[in-house]
Amino acid sequence: MPLGALAAAFALAFAAVLAGPLVLPRAALLAQDARPLTLARAIELATTAGPAAQAAAGRRASIVGRARTDAQWANPTVEIRRENEGAPIPYDDFVTVTLPVDLTGRRFALRSALGAARERGAADSVAVLRGAQFATAHAWWEAWVAGELQAFAAAQAARFADLARYDSLRAAEGEASGAAALRTRLEAERARYAAAQAAGTAARAQAALAALIGKAEPGALALDTAGAGARDALPRMEAVVARALADRPDVRAARAGAREAERRRAAERRGTMPDVGLSGGYKGTGGYATGQFGIVLTPPLLNLNGGNRERTDGEWMIAEADLRATELRAAHDARAALAAVEALDAGTAALDAAFAARADTVASAAESAYREGAATLTELLEAQRARAEARAAGVRAVADRALARLDLKRALGAPPLEK
Repeated sequence: MPLGALAAAFALAFAAVLAGPLVLPRAALLAQDARPLTLARAIELATTAGPAAQAAAGRRASIVGRARTDAQWANPTVEIRRENEGAPIPYDDFVTVTLPVDLTGRRFALRSALGAARERGAADSVAVLRGAQFATAHAWWEAWVAGELQAFAAAQAARFADLARYDSLRAAEGEASGAAALRTRLEAERARYAAAQAAGTAARAQAALAALIGKAEPGALALDTAGAGARDALPRMEAVVARALADRPDVRAARAGAREAERRRAAERRGTMPDVGLSGGYKGTGGYATGQFGIVLTPPLLNLNGGNRERTDGEWMIAEADLRATELRAAHDARAALAAVEALDAGTAALDAAFAARADTVASAAESAYREGAATLTELLEAQRARAEARAAGVRAVADRALARLDLKRALGAPPLEK
């Protein structure tokens, strides 16, 4: 076989390898058959099919259940007793009921703490659900970015594979140097590797999203971005801070926790007074039916409830400190989130569809010029890299603006889809 024909055959075989599949056929088939997943649908699934709803309900039940246990009224005691059984004297029968009476008001304080615990449990449950919603929204946007970059990397690898085939054929025909063909092949391999990396990143991002929304098959997710990147009007800084302090569920939970701790502290301080119980019942003795009554006292002589008072004092101090820290964090989070949205809006104003289109135009023109011999390989490669960077910047800018707005809504205590 002539050397030129052998070189051409080698070039065609090498180009066929370069043009091989970039994704797994099964994953591609699943992606084609999947129903598009909108951001709203993903958030809905996170709070229904995902584990977050059960976790939120469980946390609320745990908080309220503990508080209910402490606030329960004490049960009465019933005593049935016989004395002198088997003795030569008549036996005595007793039926005595003892009812604890909360004269100290300790139970009323604990009942008040129960009300605060219910508020804390509800706010904590909302915080868990909101956390899952925002985590899902972040994962959805990251999966979208990864999918867009994967698609572009695959297209870029296909372009370089075609260019490598073209240069290999030119080198085989003696119209281009072997060094240029080798350089193009190296760039094609690099682009192929970048496409494989992008596919792996997209698979991991889809798996993370699938775990949050309760999907068993992450490869079956196809994202629908229609209307997902809209820019909402921004509120003023004073309104942002005020709403964050009023609406954030973690702030509401911390305030309810502080009230609960204060009421528990008051209850244990009342534990220094004696517990009182009323006792009454029936007594049968010597053939006579009689009644009995009494008062049961538990004087705090050996146990002054000092340990519980010290414990609840500490819990109250911790709750107050946590409330202050939560309010400070909420205010600063809101300020920082609004500043981030404003900065990203200003910094990404030029990164729109027209920006990416201009990069495509430059790269296409450079490729056409290279094929016609009017541009060097270095100029072509620089144009292709500029196109890749512009595409990545445009995709990332869309997602970063959306994620910044999501962070602002979370800082305000608003749901992720609020307009």
